[in-house]
Amino acid sequence: METKILVIYVGVQGIRAEDIQDFVNKVTDKIIPKTFEGEIIIIPTNSPNTKIECINPKYIIEPELIREHTEMMNKLQEELQHQLNQLKKGNNE
Repeated sequence: METKILVIYVGVQGIRAEDIQDFVNKVTDKIIPKTFEGEIIIIPTNSPNTKIECINPKYIIEPELIREHTEMMNKLQEELQHQLNQLKKGNNE
């Protein structure tokens, strides 16, 4: 079985350096899938944007699998954005 890799790029632009690790931990604790079988890599980036990418070493060529993969990534991205908005609200209060 090929290992899937889930990469989470966490945008930390505008966050104080001493708060970055805590922020990244809070984001990843809320969004890492409970049933994901594979490796998860978290990369803080000096960007306002946060995104998730799933890397599968095996090429997906079947239209249904492409649709399922795209749908799953979109759902994860929406949840990520929701959690980021909640965390930013909490930091500003």
